[in-house]
Amino acid sequence: MDEINTIGIDSNSTECLTGSDSRKAKPIEASDRKIPIVFFGRLEERKGLRTFVEALQCLDSSLQQKLKITFLGKVVPLYSAELCHLNSQQYIERELKDRVSYEIVSNLYSAQAIQYIRDLDHPIVCLTSPEENFPNTALEMGQLPVNLVVSDTGGFRETLQLVNRQSGLYWFKPKDADSLALMISKAALDYPRSPTVSSRAELERVNQDLLAKKLEHIEQAFLRAVTPDESPLPKITIAIPYYNQGKLLPDCLARIEAQTYANVEVIVVDDGSTEEYSRDLFDRYSSLLPNCQFIRLETRQGLGSVRNFAVAQSTGDYFLAIDPHVLLMPFALEKFAEAACRSGAAIVTCPRKEVGAVERLVNFPGGSLPVLLQSNVYGQGCHLFSLPLLKKFQQTESKDIRTQSWETIAAAVVIGEKIITYPYPLYEYRVTAETGNIDQPHPREQYSLRQYLAKIPPAQWSPRQIYMLLTAIQQLQNSPPVEEEAHSRIAALQSENHALHAEISKLRSQIAVLQPEIERIANEAHIAKERVNAMETSKFWKLRSRWFHIKRAVGLPTSE
Repeated sequence: MDEINTIGIDSNSTECLTGSDSRKAKPIEASDRKIPIVFFGRLEERKGLRTFVEALQCLDSSLQQKLKITFLGKVVPLYSAELCHLNSQQYIERELKDRVSYEIVSNLYSAQAIQYIRDLDHPIVCLTSPEENFPNTALEMGQLPVNLVVSDTGGFRETLQLVNRQSGLYWFKPKDADSLALMISKAALDYPRSPTVSSRAELERVNQDLLAKKLEHIEQAFLRAVTPDESPLPKITIAIPYYNQGKLLPDCLARIEAQTYANVEVIVVDDGSTEEYSRDLFDRYSSLLPNCQFIRLETRQGLGSVRNFAVAQSTGDYFLAIDPHVLLMPFALEKFAEAACRSGAAIVTCPRKEVGAVERLVNFPGGSLPVLLQSNVYGQGCHLFSLPLLKKFQQTESKDIRTQSWETIAAAVVIGEKIITYPYPLYEYRVTAETGNIDQPHPREQYSLRQYLAKIPPAQWSPRQIYMLLTAIQQLQNSPPVEEEAHSRIAALQSENHALHAEISKLRSQIAVLQPEIERIANEAHIAKERVNAMETSKFWKLRSRWFHIKRAVGLPTSE
């Protein structure tokens, strides 16, 4: 039951188990034999937590008093705009405190959670997930002689049919709190009726069949992984925009020549280099590597124009644009192509290994459009793009913009194209003192990205990304206004300022009290110094000094 994982206990005016003795403790039964209702699964919105809580609120108050609710699952942060400041425990307490008797049971392993339900007195277990899936919860609960209130979504019926479960089922419409409340009421009216379940032998047979099917799928997946793919290798175009980077180009090209992947074309475009050394090196390598295309533009066009030019020249299926800072691993193209073909992704990216002035591994989390609008969470450096995607979204041709990969990735996110990340770095990126932060866009590049995405027709936008944008807007609207927050901050700073002034005044008062004593001590020190000076200049003191000098000269003791 992976929905529960490990789960402590919280409670609303009821006795609780503790994490240490949860294996041995028995569920607590009230003397009036309250009806045990169990929410079974991780305590999160996608498991139907809000629908369940709202359904409890819809129940008649007399029925509410007869129920003992147990939330059996892991407490997690909530993610919806209106609840993102709460975790599930705080949400449950806010909604149900003083309304129904409930407890939250967590830190139980799967087997412990199942045993916990077995020990309850004819529990009614609620499986409320609104999403279509293959729910292990239904597989586990369907084998127990407990009544089930189940969301009528894809997966639950099929799973319960596997264990031949037909009685004691109360189906409700997914995401419908009224429908769920009605089914809980019906199940409570039938309490303590026990459902009929398959025999132990039959359940053992079903479990063995499921295990056999699982092993069969694993074996098939393994065979697919080790069986050579006879389909033709996709052609990858590597484009290298080049401008006054003669010192970096040889190593970059050497790494490309060392690739284990064969179906490659290389296009190197000199964007009007002005350094003589870089121009000579470009010409030299154009003769050394006749299988590569070396194209010189007489005037500088900018990164976007060069990439669009290279896309137009490309005859490949996939396109990899790199600058001379990039050093590909020998197997990079092979892994990129393999990941793209197996996943059908339009973009394949990977972590970046930085070398040179900085030595570190940079991972990129990715994210939805609201996050991507702020910064390139997929990183600059090295991405494999499908050529049709680049032809559909030409890159911005402005010399001031160097975040073309960011634009293409954002466009792919907008239209719902698949993006995957290979888990290990496939290239090294040489960092120099002048490199700077290549992932943090300039405000003008953020503005350019918004303009770029605004040109995509609304009909092509992914509904999910529209939803994410609306959610972000709602969160901004629900957050405290910036002006109000600034006023609060100013008030706090003013309060700190007043406190500092009070402390300074206190110190000044203490100094004023001590000042006369300080002046008295200084005066006495001055008088003592004058006396010493007077003694050292007197005739007696001079005669005394000569007498001690004579004694030392003749070897006599010089003590007083």
